[in-house]
Amino acid sequence: ASALTIDPIKTGFAEYETQINAVQTILANTKSKGTDINDVNKALDELNTYADKTIYNFTEMTRNIGTFTAAGVDLDKSVTSIKGIANLAAVSGSTSQQASTAMYQLSQALAAGKVQLMDWNSVVNAGMGGEVFQNALKRTAKNMGTDVDALIKKYGSFRESLTRGEWLTADVLTETLTQLSGAYTEADLLAKGYTKSQAKEILELADTAESAATDVKTFTQLWDTLKESAQSGWTQTWEILVGDFEEAKSLLSSVSKVSGTMIGDSANA
Repeated sequence: ASALTIDPIKTGFAEYETQINAVQTILANTKSKGTDINDVNKALDELNTYADKTIYNFTEMTRNIGTFTAAGVDLDKSVTSIKGIANLAAVSGSTSQQASTAMYQLSQALAAGKVQLMDWNSVVNAGMGGEVFQNALKRTAKNMGTDVDALIKKYGSFRESLTRGEWLTADVLTETLTQLSGAYTEADLLAKGYTKSQAKEILELADTAESAATDVKTFTQLWDTLKESAQSGWTQTWEILVGDFEEAKSLLSSVSKVSGTMIGDSANA
C-alpha cells in the first residue's frame, strides 16, 4: 500500500527535480538549434508516456537524454534514440539498469562521432550486442552506401571492422535506433531507399521490440510498472503545484531572495 500511495509522492518529487535539471541541460545543448522550453517539455512528456507503458524508468531516460543532446544529437533524434535503446534492451532481455548503461556509453560514442570497439563492448556487456542489433546496424549502413560485408570480410569480424573500418558512425547509430523506436511508417522507409521487404523487416522488428518493452511478463515487471505509473502521476502533480522549469525558476528564486535576506539580516544582527 505504501509503495503505491505514500512512496510515489517522494519518488515523484525526485523525478520532478530530475526533470527540471534535465530541462536546463537540454536547453543549454539545443538552444542553438532553435529549441525552446515548450519543445523540451513536449519531448519529456513523450518519454514519460513511453515509460508508463513499459518496464523502463523515466528518471533514467531523462538523465540520459541530457548526455545525448550534449553529444550534439538534436532533441527529436535523442528522444527516439532513447526509446530505441529501451526497445532493444527489451527484445534482448536486458534490464533497465543495463539499458541505462548502454544509453550512456552510446552517447559517448555519439560525441566522438563513431562507435569504437570499446563502446561496442559495453553494449555487448549490457546484453544488447547480439545478431538482432548487428543486422539492423548493417542494413542501415548499407542503405547509406557503405559495403559493410566487405569490411567485415576484410578485417575478419564485426568487432574488428568497427575499429579498423570505422563504418558505424553517429548517423548510422541514431538512424537504426530511430527505426527500433517505431518512429517510421512503411512510406517513410521506402522514401529513404529501403526495399519493400526491408521496410517490412524493420517495421516487424520495431513492433516486436515495442511489444517486448510493453508486455508485462513477470510479477516484478508488473510491480515496477505500477510504481512507475503512480510516480509519474505525482511528477505531473508537483509540476502543477510548483511549476515547469521557467515557472519554478521564477517562484523559487523569489522565495530564495526574500528568505535569504531575512536570514542574512538575522545573522548580521
